[in-house]
Amino acid sequence: MGILSLILTVVGIVGMLVHYALTAMPAVIVTGILTAVAFIAAYILGTVDMRRQAANGGIRADMFNPAMLGHGMSGTLLVVGAIMCVIANIM
Repeated sequence: MGILSLILTVVGIVGMLVHYALTAMPAVIVTGILTAVAFIAAYILGTVDMRRQAANGGIRADMFNPAMLGHGMSGTLLVVGAIMCVIANIM
């Protein structure tokens, strides 16, 4: 599940870049929704996998952990994207 979290985060990043490059409003809305869903799913899958790791002896932070990376990146980018969306719609 950890690698799926990381893959969904990358899909969300690509979706976010496409979202900001588009100008047609229906396409902007669709890519915004898809991006948000990808980030939320990545966040949830990363959380579930880290809880599984914690139950099985602890989370290894000294090696590559795709669940932790996907969880952190998706959470951060979801918040940053939401702030940018609010700012763009106000101005």
